[in-house]
Amino acid sequence: ETRFHAMSSLPSARWSLIARPALSLIHRRCFRAPTKALNHCVEVVRQQDRERFLCNTFAAHEARPALFALHAFNIETANIRSTTSTVEIGRMRLMWWRQAIEQGRAGKPPDHPVAQALAQAQAQHSLSFRFLEQLLDAREADLETKQPADYRQLLSYCERTAGALQLLGLECAGVVDNEQAELAALHVGCALGLATLLRGTAYHASKGCTYVPVDVASRHSVNLSQVLRGESSPELRDAVVELATEAVSHLLAARSLQPTLPEAACSSLLPATVASLILERLQKAGYAPFEA
Repeated sequence: ETRFHAMSSLPSARWSLIARPALSLIHRRCFRAPTKALNHCVEVVRQQDRERFLCNTFAAHEARPALFALHAFNIETANIRSTTSTVEIGRMRLMWWRQAIEQGRAGKPPDHPVAQALAQAQAQHSLSFRFLEQLLDAREADLETKQPADYRQLLSYCERTAGALQLLGLECAGVVDNEQAELAALHVGCALGLATLLRGTAYHASKGCTYVPVDVASRHSVNLSQVLRGESSPELRDAVVELATEAVSHLLAARSLQPTLPEAACSSLLPATVASLILERLQKAGYAPFEA
């Protein structure tokens, strides 16, 4: 059993998801995003990342605007690879986001709803610039990656994307300088990153790439051409089992830390449930990624 919590009913009032935090929570002179920018982030996440949307509705009220901003930012940057025609254009768009984050830190974000909401999140929660930078670095490196060279490279990608988001989520929840919470967040991020990439195998194959690393594929004699054609095989299933097992180990590691964590940290680790559900579906499909 690897789930953290079960999900229950959702709040019905949309406006409650983006209500502004109390003035006592706003330190320094910080940028205040327009309500329409915050609402935009909610809608982007609701439409393009339903699972994160559900998790965010269970977050502390004052953390929700920042979480929706972060996840809308994640969606914007994750989509760059599939929506640009060349690597160079992709790099230019990522550079724009690097500049937008810097401008946001100065309280002067560009006229873009996600950039504005992210600027407010940075100021209100003192978000660590290095985590945002790690996510952008990972997205840039991914522009040219057709297949990770080894499991270590794949895990690094998960740490710098889903892991960075989990660490930023802790900061939104007010959990800082807590090594156990940060370790749990990284484990959840790695599990979610691995599970999500496995679920996306068919989509990635349609784009001419795979996240099954070269060393794992070689160990199980996976035929890359078959994978890219969207063909299942016992060899591919064996490789997927290995990666899914790694994801489960990260979930179990995070779960083992849960009793030591403050309540605010536990609530921010709800995406562990998402990873667990994805892995359960994959298991029910016999670890055939094109059928899950």
